[in-house]
Amino acid sequence: MKKKEEIKYHKALIPTIEQFKKPKSGKLISKKEIFNGKKAKFKPHKKEFTIDFQYNIFSKNRKNFNLGEYHKGIQIQFDETIYNLESVFLGNHAPPRVTGSIDRIHTIGFSEKRKYYYRLIIPLEKQLNFHFQIAETHFVTDLGYRTGTTAIINGESIQACCIHNDKKEYFLAIDSTVKQTFDEFAEKAHAVKVGIGYLSGFCPGNQGYFFAYTKNDMKQPEYLRCVALRDSIKSGYSPIYSNAYGYLRQNHPLAEKYYSLLRPVSLNEFSLLCERIHNSLDFSSILMLMLESSVASLLFMPGGYAIALETISDLVIGNAKLKLAPIKDKAISRKIRKEFIEILNINSGTIAASDLDTLKKRIDQFNQTTNKARLRAPFDLLNISLLDEDLKILETRNDFLHGRVPDLTNAGAKRSTDRINKDLYYCSIRFYTLLNMIILKWIGYDNRVVNYPKIHEGFTQISLEEEPFRQV
Repeated sequence: MKKKEEIKYHKALIPTIEQFKKPKSGKLISKKEIFNGKKAKFKPHKKEFTIDFQYNIFSKNRKNFNLGEYHKGIQIQFDETIYNLESVFLGNHAPPRVTGSIDRIHTIGFSEKRKYYYRLIIPLEKQLNFHFQIAETHFVTDLGYRTGTTAIINGESIQACCIHNDKKEYFLAIDSTVKQTFDEFAEKAHAVKVGIGYLSGFCPGNQGYFFAYTKNDMKQPEYLRCVALRDSIKSGYSPIYSNAYGYLRQNHPLAEKYYSLLRPVSLNEFSLLCERIHNSLDFSSILMLMLESSVASLLFMPGGYAIALETISDLVIGNAKLKLAPIKDKAISRKIRKEFIEILNINSGTIAASDLDTLKKRIDQFNQTTNKARLRAPFDLLNISLLDEDLKILETRNDFLHGRVPDLTNAGAKRSTDRINKDLYYCSIRFYTLLNMIILKWIGYDNRVVNYPKIHEGFTQISLEEEPFRQV
């Protein structure tokens, strides 16, 4: 007998979310006199909510309150439903109106410490497609068949898919069939969201609606918690793209050649990516830095990527860092350091005390790994071949940290602003491509990344004898 497919229940959740997009009126409930019993206007504002209520400053029983403070223990009632306003920030008082903002609300009775089955729904500004970057999983929902993906994080299956209503409004749905606390689920859902964001170039955010269920069929939610998330990031870059025609529209023979060679990350590779995001704050921060750099101005874009490259290098190198030091033998290193200090002490009478301290600190660090070796090391450890153009870009790391723009075409001191911008962009996409090679090889991906310097050589006016998709 064919096993009955499990159904995900999404349909009833969307109208609930829609209700929060509209202004409404409710009654405040609190032990604090300033709030209790007040009729308040409640409406969405960007990724948060605002409340607006009247407070008579001329009342004889008026109690003073301070603006710029957070207030807890406040609820708001809409018809028969009561929500807890977890923290209200009172930011404006224009008599007789008081305005506050809220970034988290939940239905009465919810506890973030209690274990539930969770489903996160994130409203999207546009459709989120990632089938050219991540292997697909097929789902059955009460909205029909959907495709999405699955990540296994520390043995737990976290599933994600993009859904939409009849008005073609899109939402990212992430859920797990494991009963857990809010923080446990939120951290895994965040890892999957960042993983999808990195691979697709679109990292959803702004607001998240967490539906908590007491039954594992996850049909009827018991509670709702709405949380403000970091802003969505919509980048035009993704590390891989398995449809060669997407980048080689004008060259069909070349696109046909690569079409059969390219593939998205597998479910196992995506799982390892998400697991590493979940288990390492440093790695998660690197991917977010890359995403934010991808939408930054040209002044910040290459510097952000250069910092990300340096950080991921340390992460990949790990305990092998010592082997990169100029002097490998610890005993010899200590001996030389001791002799340096002895020579310094002999001449200490001619050196100012503050300068002496500076020199001693430099001596302590004399055998540190060079920046050049640190940046090169992860490529060697992962057996990634570097091109001459890659090595040139790695050499520019100090330029960006000191506010200089490398002159890639030897245009000279009279280099035009247009040429400077093209050099900045070229460095950015070369750094980005190198970062992708490290990250994807690190999770076991053995296919090809988009080689953006080659794809955009017409714009940068730097001609390259390279492939449009580079083997990692």
